Amino acid sequence: MTGASGAIYPEDYNQHGSLWDHLYRNKKEFYNFGFGVEFDAGSFADSSFKYGGVRYLVNYPLPGPLYDRTSRFFPTFNMAIPDQFRTDIFIKEIKERYLDKKTELPSVLTLQLLNDHGAGERLNAGFGFHHSYMADNDLALGRIVEFLTRTPYWKNMAIFVTQDDSGGEPDHVDAQRSVLLLISPWVKRANVSHRHTTIVSMHRTLYEIFGLPPLNMFDALVNDFSDCFTTKPDFRPYTCVPVDARIFDPEKAKDPNDPDYGKARKLPSMALDDPDEMEKVLRRGEKEVKPR
Repeated sequence: MTGASGAIYPEDYNQHGSLWDHLYRNKKEFYNFGFGVEFDAGSFADSSFKYGGVRYLVNYPLPGPLYDRTSRFFPTFNMAIPDQFRTDIFIKEIKERYLDKKTELPSVLTLQLLNDHGAGERLNAGFGFHHSYMADNDLALGRIVEFLTRTPYWKNMAIFVTQDDSGGEPDHVDAQRSVLLLISPWVKRANVSHRHTTIVSMHRTLYEIFGLPPLNMFDALVNDFSDCFTTKPDFRPYTCVPVDARIFDPEKAKDPNDPDYGKARKLPSMALDDPDEMEKVLRRGEKEVKPR
């Protein structure tokens, strides 16, 4: 593959296909926002490619089920596009395709929010710090969770969240550890799992929820997330938390009357005269979060 969410080279294609083929064979409907369509053999991206995100010089064959069930508007890997816009596209499509028409939501929705990848500081685009990308990404995820928890499907929903580039955030245990969040009425609140899992555990858990067979020996043998679930659901919806506008101002990135992000290119009110004060702002979250 060209990356964690990239398209598979034809010569590397798995014997029994991909996640998409597995769901399709087993008659489980899905809809995709951004996964599996990223090609790495020449591309061009800038802030003008709001819809789709990238222009490619070479096309690879995509699995038919994925091609037919992928958003044509959602921006793929383009760091010039705020995750707030991706969130807007996601919410708009889900409403128009399913909620407004009272059409059944697909069993699986896949979505990538890219800006936790981080990029260089770009004051003219509203990203004055490396932390600005993280704030954009965190808020986008919060908005999506808030939206989904207020749909009729929340009572039977599970959201799995992980992060790519885990090698860039080494901790005291392992440089390859990454974030995993499970969000559902049916998961234990404030629970930390100590079971060893990998990205393939997400696949196994997904297949187990739907009663599907394993796709290959890797997801057949890996641990699942079963220790995180409970039989006592909590159906309360989620309300997302705002970000500090001095680091990232979402209104300048998602104003529907400003489709070219002109406001986002203006210097936001994030510049502080005292560098020590800005350091306190950036580290505030670390102080507030205490290990359980």
